[in-house]
Amino acid sequence: MLLASGPMAPLARALAPAASDSTLRTIVDAAVASRQVPGVALSVWQGGKEVNSYYAGQANLETATHVTAGSVFRIGSLTKQFVAALLLKLESQGKLSLGEPAQRYLTFLPQHAPFSIRELLQHTAGISDGEYDTEGVSSQLTQAERIARMTPLFDFDPGTAWRYSNAGYILLGAIVEKVTALPLATAASKLLFEPLGLTHTAFDQSSDVVMARASGYTPTGTETQPFNNAEYLDVALAGAAGAMRSTAHDLCRWLAALFGGAYLPASSVQSMLVPARLRDGALAGTKRHDPQAQGMGDTQYGLGFMLDAHTIDGKPVAGHHGGINGFAAYLACHPSSGLAYACLCNADTHPGLPLRDVRRQVLGPVLAK
Repeated sequence: MLLASGPMAPLARALAPAASDSTLRTIVDAAVASRQVPGVALSVWQGGKEVNSYYAGQANLETATHVTAGSVFRIGSLTKQFVAALLLKLESQGKLSLGEPAQRYLTFLPQHAPFSIRELLQHTAGISDGEYDTEGVSSQLTQAERIARMTPLFDFDPGTAWRYSNAGYILLGAIVEKVTALPLATAASKLLFEPLGLTHTAFDQSSDVVMARASGYTPTGTETQPFNNAEYLDVALAGAAGAMRSTAHDLCRWLAALFGGAYLPASSVQSMLVPARLRDGALAGTKRHDPQAQGMGDTQYGLGFMLDAHTIDGKPVAGHHGGINGFAAYLACHPSSGLAYACLCNADTHPGLPLRDVRRQVLGPVLAK
């Protein structure tokens, strides 16, 4: 099992006590008690098994429903790693190649500036996150057609810089629909969620009735009413960029399956952990087009994962933040030691959430000092 096999197995055993540290409870309880977030779900895994979990606060403030292991949260951009894996699965089946131009599948894209599926996955295709008409959008394909009509479509020439692009991932969702002849949600369910037993994971629809669904909130900063209901969002429009829902346990089970070799060939899994490079050979993270991304430091991007190589063994932590109206999440794994965790919150992203402190506590044993 990749998660805890080979020369790093002794390290994996040594990390188990740290992963069950009761300090995590203190961090989470403090965030809930100080009204930074209504509720939190946390699951920590080691070597493919859950070693610690903690659920605090309320999933719904109006019904006083507590967060439990079954609480289902929207997960925002954690969706992107599932889309990347789904495309790698299609590649392993010989149905596409990540090196092919996206225009081969989406013929409505401009032909004068070709970019590959891999460049879309790595955020180096240059697709802008500008505004476009979403009225009447019924699929990722129709949404992609609207994106293709944006002016300008590109922030920079494909392959020359890095900029995070949600619109680029909508194009990837459209490619999945084109290749499979299925709606993205159906393709993901049949090819990924069902085979791996991720029974609480799906592409969300605002109309879906979901048992144990957590409600999303926006902090107000007031004592009398610390939270408002989050602004309504037709979550389906987030598509391949961020429309999924899941539980903390399902998300860690996903990482165990992915890095344990249960879903993709080892070479495909490894490709997700390779930092993106531009067409001139430079690391994509050294040429960030968005000034706001400069705070990412040395963090690079692979396929659906942020990569932090500041670890004690030099092998990356693969992680991602997810934020969508009323919800914030972080999911990460250090594949070489088998340490993984998911932390889900039902409040908008803001500095008072426990995500950063939980990350520091859980990943502390593998991060370089």
